[in-house]
Order: sequence, then structure tokens, then C-alpha cells
Amino acid sequence: MESLEIHKMTPGSYNLNFHISVETKDFIFRVNIDQQSGLSRQVQYEYDTLKFLQGHGLAPDVYHLDDTRQYFEFDILIEQYLEGPYLLLEKSYLPQVAASLAKLHSLDHHGVNFISWPDPLKDTYEFVQNDIAHYKTRKTAEEKIITQSERTLEEIGLRISKSDLPFQADSLNHTDVGCDNFIRTAEGLRMIDWEKPRVDDCSYDLSCFLSEPAELWCSPHVLNAAEREAFIEEYARIRGKSAELLRKKIRIREPMVSLHWILWGATKLCDLREERTSPELLGSHEEKIFRYERIARVENIEKLMDSL
Repeated sequence: MESLEIHKMTPGSYNLNFHISVETKDFIFRVNIDQQSGLSRQVQYEYDTLKFLQGHGLAPDVYHLDDTRQYFEFDILIEQYLEGPYLLLEKSYLPQVAASLAKLHSLDHHGVNFISWPDPLKDTYEFVQNDIAHYKTRKTAEEKIITQSERTLEEIGLRISKSDLPFQADSLNHTDVGCDNFIRTAEGLRMIDWEKPRVDDCSYDLSCFLSEPAELWCSPHVLNAAEREAFIEEYARIRGKSAELLRKKIRIREPMVSLHWILWGATKLCDLREERTSPELLGSHEEKIFRYERIARVENIEKLMDSL
């Protein structure tokens, strides 16, 4: 190689990213410090997912995986560098997001060994139950957050017990569709950070994109009622689905997704206070404290409770 340049990028919550220029080509050199999927071979799963998505215009191409740790202390991926800014939470971009998610959810995932949530409502409920249990293990956990979370989840459980909506694990979901995971390239929107995709009902991704805490993680403002409605209508139109059914599904599932985001932020704050954060990622998390605080407010849980 005649020339090689390394440009530092903003670290993620679980990885370090570097923009590498090799002669006339550009790559992302990704160093996975922590993992959030619960899988022992997190990077292999992400690599396989990106290979599956290659050619669909949804994600960066992936070139190389090294999880041997022979040359590096951590697992690494080398991916396509996507030129462009992050998505803005603005009305003009909603049709593009709806189209990207509709395309993803329409892919034939059969024959690929993806994680699956076969009982989407029950699995989401248990997921948030585990979030609460995990948060309670932290020495600096706030009692009010615990109490309000448990009360809110209990109320959600009552709604689930009365629901007869047809939730089905029939779509590949990204599961982390915040604005920070969309890049506006010259060729259109691309989604990054495919660490924990799974087969699920499409309502998970829709609920995640519309979740206020998820929106607040990326932006100081949230979508209004008209913008939410426009997004649902556009997605339903592209997929030929009932907008009314999607609304009902989101109404029952979004509070759980929002509670997950709140507890995730609250746990990250505890990790910082208790010096549990990986040293390699400490600076990144310290820079994000105001974002964690913005989503991990008790008022956000109270707002969820009121919406029920």
C-alpha cells in the first residue's frame, strides 16, 4: 500500500470505529469492545447478516472478519465506508425510512439462522422484565425508576392478556432503528450497526422508530401525532398492510420498547457511576451522559404510564 490514512470517528456504545483510506478506497475498521446481543460469536452473527443483506441496498457491504484475536485484542470487522450524514428526525425523511423498513421486512429470510422471537408480545414482555432485573442489580439504581418501571410493565401485562392481535415472527427486523443508525448516502438511506437483528413481527422496528425515548436518544425533539400517522400510513401503503392494524400493534408494543430504552439509558448511567464501563469506551460514554440522562428520566416512565 502506497498510502494509508486513519481517521478517528465517533465511537459507538459498544465499539470503536475508524475510517480507513487505503489509496483510493475507503473502509470502516470496526473494533468490537462489548457485545449487546448475548451471543458468544457476536461479530460472526453481524458479518453473516451483512453478507445476507449484500446487494439489497439496505446496509454497507462487509469485507473481512477477524475474531481469532491473534493480531488484535478484540474482534474486528472491515466494512464499506458510507459517505453521508446521519438521518434527521424530520417529516421529509419519513417516506424514505418507511420504504427502507418495508424493504427489509419483505426480504425472504428463510434458510438463514437468525435469532427469532416466536411469540413477539410475550418475548418483548420478558425482555423488559430482564431489563428491570438487570437494572436492580446496580448499586446506584434509582428506586423510583425501579418502582415506576415495575408498575408500568404490570399495566402493560394486563393489556397483553386481553389482546387478540395477530403478532407473528415473519419479518427480519433491525431492532435498533434510531436516527443514528441511518446514513443518508447519495444512493439513498443505508442502515448500520447490525449487531442484533432478528426475525420478529414488523411492529418491533416500527415501535422502535416511533418510540419517544429512542427518538430522544438521537434528537432533542420527537415526532408529532401527524408525523407518526404519516409514517405508519406510508409503511402500510408500501407493504399493502392495514394501517389500522399496525396502529393497534404499535399501541400495545411501543410502551415496552420505550421502557427498554429508558432502562438501557439508566443502566448505562449506573455503569459510569460504578466504574463498570469498558476503559476503551469510557470517553465515548462520558460524552453521551447528557443523552443517557435525557432518556432515563422518571418523567419518561410516568408519561408511558399515562399513555396506557
